Amino acid sequence: MAARTLKFKYEAYDDAMTRRRTNLCYIKDKDEMYYHHEPEPEAPVAEEESSAPAQPTQAAPVPVAAAAAAAAPAPPAGGSAEIEDAPITAKEILHAIVAQKLKKSLDEIPVSKSIRDLVGGKSTLQNEILGDLQKEFGNAVPEKSEETPLEELGESITGFSGSLGKFTSNQVARLMSSKMPGGFTLGSAKSFLKQSYGLGPTRSDGLLLVGLTMEPPSRLGSEADAKTWLGKVAQEYAKRAGITYSAASSSSGGGAAGAATAVINSAEFDAAQKKQLELVRSQLQILAKYLGVDLRSGDRAFEASKTQSDLLQAELDMWMAEHGEVYANGIKPSFEAQKARHFDSFWNWSRQDALILCYEFLFGQTTEVDREVTARAIQIINRANPNFLRYMSYNLDNIDVTKGESYQRARDFGRILYENCVQAISHPPSYKDVNYPTGPSTTVTANGDVKYKEVNREGERKLLDYVKKMAEGSHLTEYSDRQRVQQNLSKIFKLIKQQDKMKKSSKAAAKSMYAEILHAMNMSSKILEKNKQSTGAGRKITRRKSAHTVADGGNHADGSAATASSKKEAGKDRIPLLHLKQKLPTGEWEFNTKLTNMYFESLTDICKNGLTFENKKVLITGCGKGSIGAEILCGMLSGGAKAIVTTSRYNRDTVQFYQNIYHKYGSKGSSLIVVPFNQGSQQDCKALIDYIYDTDPRKGMGWDLDYVVPFAAIPERGREISDIDSLSELSHRAMLTNLLRMIGNIKTQKQGRGYDTRPAQVILPLSPNHGIFGSDGLYSESKIALETLFNRWHCESWGGYLTITGAVIGWTRGTGLMNVNNVIADKIEALGVRSFSSQEMAFNILGLMHPTISNLAQSEP
Repeated sequence: MAARTLKFKYEAYDDAMTRRRTNLCYIKDKDEMYYHHEPEPEAPVAEEESSAPAQPTQAAPVPVAAAAAAAAPAPPAGGSAEIEDAPITAKEILHAIVAQKLKKSLDEIPVSKSIRDLVGGKSTLQNEILGDLQKEFGNAVPEKSEETPLEELGESITGFSGSLGKFTSNQVARLMSSKMPGGFTLGSAKSFLKQSYGLGPTRSDGLLLVGLTMEPPSRLGSEADAKTWLGKVAQEYAKRAGITYSAASSSSGGGAAGAATAVINSAEFDAAQKKQLELVRSQLQILAKYLGVDLRSGDRAFEASKTQSDLLQAELDMWMAEHGEVYANGIKPSFEAQKARHFDSFWNWSRQDALILCYEFLFGQTTEVDREVTARAIQIINRANPNFLRYMSYNLDNIDVTKGESYQRARDFGRILYENCVQAISHPPSYKDVNYPTGPSTTVTANGDVKYKEVNREGERKLLDYVKKMAEGSHLTEYSDRQRVQQNLSKIFKLIKQQDKMKKSSKAAAKSMYAEILHAMNMSSKILEKNKQSTGAGRKITRRKSAHTVADGGNHADGSAATASSKKEAGKDRIPLLHLKQKLPTGEWEFNTKLTNMYFESLTDICKNGLTFENKKVLITGCGKGSIGAEILCGMLSGGAKAIVTTSRYNRDTVQFYQNIYHKYGSKGSSLIVVPFNQGSQQDCKALIDYIYDTDPRKGMGWDLDYVVPFAAIPERGREISDIDSLSELSHRAMLTNLLRMIGNIKTQKQGRGYDTRPAQVILPLSPNHGIFGSDGLYSESKIALETLFNRWHCESWGGYLTITGAVIGWTRGTGLMNVNNVIADKIEALGVRSFSSQEMAFNILGLMHPTISNLAQSEP
């Protein structure tokens, strides 16, 4: 590039001035820059004078050269003869990938064993190796490859190009950048291997592939160390490839010329050279002393710089060894405000969707109004505006109903849609989901293939049915004895309070006794121990069961009526599958009937009337494809919210995914902003919040957040306590440490700008998995630690700027963390457990954002 620039700018000038410019590299052309030239050979003397003494003089150095060659067999003196280039085999790459992943040498990995045998039952490690093979060979990796011996597996991979693939190329590049000294690049290594060992491009790649299994423990200090390491790898590669390095042969002409060269005594030459250097050095010292120049200043500065560089390198190596490569790469910031993508053209998508729907009716593709058409119509109604009404009116007036029944049907549907838009134009947009609630279904085919799909739930045709089902609970959520007594005492206390004739002092005494009884029950778990002798051997007795048994036992010998009645009563004693908890004076959290009823009223209101988020601003992290966060985003955009979402994979496909979401769900007044963001980076957590609150339109958006949904998570499958690694630490940092930092930055911005009356509701992503599943690294520890915010809200200074609502997220199918468990979800539900789709869980969480629940959260978490 530099040569082209010089030629473009100065070629004409240099030709006119008869100048020639030379480009020198400080690495490759070091000798030319410092004038370190080899001495020119002496002029040949007459043949008759040199022929006789030349023979004994040349015979002396021969043993010395032979001894040097025996001491250092590689690289050959004077370079190596060129070795014929050969392609890399799939077996070599497969062998190297497995050895590198298992952190063993190639000799320790027998190719007669399969991947499953080599990993020793560690399924996570096996999946990582298979994933690396997919990156390297693509679709060429056969099925059941983990059960095939490495030698057979390498031979079964077809269509291989004979060169390094994507994965191994990245690993070689990582090796050169992280372990080689500065300035020693991949090109430098290949040039050295070419000159010293005669290896071509593909053989050099094969040697570096072997080098991946011999990786130095830390960065090499100098170029000489790098070449020494390459020499060791070259010997190992020669042994495996069956090649021998040999010195390059010289021509006979060269030998004849050498025989005619004049030779002087080496001792005399060295003495003369030494005397000359001493003279030059003494003159230089005299001149430096006269000029006041310190000749050693450069050496001293270099030594100090080298010492500092070594210290920094040691610190860097220690940091990498302590934290690991995954953690180091995972905390790099990625936020850039200039990359923010804005979507707000709801008015354009409304016209396009209405036109598409109209043409589907015109051409007979749609003949009836089903759930899908209703959902699309609701989205169009949510985007209604005056210009859109004029657009619809024009198109409806130009439909010629004489052309057929489909045209008449299209016009009739368009008229109904137009009337609904006219009514909705004065109302804010609202979120209202009309899709079917779905459940899991797993089947096994005759071939033994396991098939999973989502099916419509029986008896739940809409979300209102789903709400009723959630309110019923299951046999796993029946009240405990303590909760039953508390409920009964609460009813008795309410009856006492309703007595008008009671004195105030009596009511106060009853209230005091009620509080003391509840406190005593909460403080002791032994007060309500059941008398097993009186109730039978472990049989659970529900309220008023014996009365029904006595009344109905004489009429039904089989007890069927009594059983039905017991089930009915048991239904009254069940905690709903969705419920709210309140903190007791003892610090425990317990189901609260009043709060739960308010929550179900809110869900019912959403089902019937919808929920609006007009002029509300929300931050959502962790809303990738198939996630709960993505469904929450869809609901909030339908309700008219202005949302900013983050993504750790900022590319064209990701941006297109969010554009499609806005196209489908964006409503009147809504907007969507997509920014790159890494929640593992502290810098990104601060930069993101600064960008949201900065009032300078060139630097930020000038928003004040109403909702925060921090759902970003990093899965840690297959990691027990003995496998906690850098990924586990990165996950813990992203899901706990930096989540706290992020909401802390929101508090700082609100406080600094005086936003004292508009607290943001933070929806904490909690989990019932407190180590129950196991083998998930530090995931459960991260979720448990978030629960401390419920206490800190009372005792710290940020309660006026943030409200806390904890969402204990149950078994949600299809998400990145739980999709591997989809196939067993239907069997789990058969035991009384309820699993949720992403749509249902998003509906549950959006219910927590209902104004009724949001107002409750301002009083206490």
